[in-house]
Amino acid sequence: MRGFTLLEILFALGIILVITALAVAAFSSFRQNSLLKEARAKVLSELSLARIQTLGAEGKSSWGVHFEETRLVRFKGSSYSASDPSNLEILLPAGAKIGLISLGGASEVIFERLTGRAASIGTIRIELTSDALASTTITIYASGLAE
Repeated sequence: MRGFTLLEILFALGIILVITALAVAAFSSFRQNSLLKEARAKVLSELSLARIQTLGAEGKSSWGVHFEETRLVRFKGSSYSASDPSNLEILLPAGAKIGLISLGGASEVIFERLTGRAASIGTIRIELTSDALASTTITIYASGLAE
């Protein structure tokens, strides 16, 4: 009867450790990409919904989206008021934040009634709190469309 030598056991453990390290790295990358995609989808969804509400003349008013580091606020009216009770707060997923708002000095996008055009155009960069290099950018066009 023959057993395993110490060298064979160490070799097998080494292979297991390498495979585990590769799996952990792949899972971490997958998780980061999923988190960015989820945050991007939330922002695009809120922009689209505010534009649709404006075009549909819901509440006979314009609608907009105000951006902060960890949340968005969909609001009714031609300007953002933090104290308005009708504001709808949407939190970004934990681990994601808005790293840069480049809307010509504004922190919100307001859509014009009848046309749905955006009063502020530019970009919003969403990044991970753990890695600012992992990011995605949303562009808001004058037409009111965003991608």
